[in-house]
Amino acid sequence: MAGYEIDPCEKCEEAMQPYLDRALSDDERLQAEQHLAGCSYCAKRYRFEESLRQFVRKCCAEQMPPELKLKLASLRTPL
Repeated sequence: MAGYEIDPCEKCEEAMQPYLDRALSDDERLQAEQHLAGCSYCAKRYRFEESLRQFVRKCCAEQMPPELKLKLASLRTPL
């Protein structure tokens, strides 16, 4: 369709993961930051995605208590 542009929120959504990964060019990063500064919906989604990544990193870094490992192992069923 001639003259059709991608909705700024759709464009931001497509760039969200690369933005969080710091994989955007300087120009793309600037565009994303400008959109996030002016769009409360996308800014809220960004904060959620960033919090989720921090939570996952924290969970992956914490050691599981030995008692929990034993309990989980006892719950396994043979294939």
